[in-house]
Amino acid sequence: MTHHAHNRVYLPNSRSCFVCGEENIAGLQLRFYVDGEFTKTVFHPKPHHCGYPNVLHGGVVAALLDETMAWAANRAIARMTVTGELTVRYMKPVPGDRDILVWAEVLKANRRLVQARAAVHDASGEEFARGEGRFLPMSAEETLYIDEHLIYRGGEERVFDSLRGDSASVKAK
Repeated sequence: MTHHAHNRVYLPNSRSCFVCGEENIAGLQLRFYVDGEFTKTVFHPKPHHCGYPNVLHGGVVAALLDETMAWAANRAIARMTVTGELTVRYMKPVPGDRDILVWAEVLKANRRLVQARAAVHDASGEEFARGEGRFLPMSAEETLYIDEHLIYRGGEERVFDSLRGDSASVKAK
C-alpha cells in the first residue's frame, strides 16, 4: 500500500471480515480512512473479484459501497451498525485492471438510523456506481464486543471509546 497521504487517519480493521479482514484470503482486505467529512478506501482488484473478464463483479461493487457507508455510519453515531437497506445504481462496468476508489458520507444520523451515500470511481474521477444505504445501530455492548476484536496498530481513530467511560478510554490509548 503505497501512495497514502500522511494526513489520512485510518480506521481499525478486522481479521475475518469479508471486506476489511486482513486474514481473509477470500475477501477484499481493505483499509478504510477518514478524509474530512468522508470515509474512503482504495481497492486493488484481482481477477478473482471479477464476474466477466476485467469487470468487477456487481456483488463486490455492492460490498465496497456497503462497507464504506457502514464505516461512515459507525463513525457518525459511535456504534457498529448493520445494513437495513442498500440501493446500488450501476452506471458502467467497473474495470478490474486499476485502483478503485470509494467514498462515503453521512446524509442523516440519529440514534435509530443512519442514512449514507457513496460512490465508486477511478483515479481519473470517472464514476462507475453509486449507492445509498440505511444503517441500524448495534447496542453499546455489541459494539464494544466487536471493537475488542478489531485490529489497532496505533494511530487509528478510536471510534467507540466514548462508550467505555473515561477510565477505560485512557487505558485503551
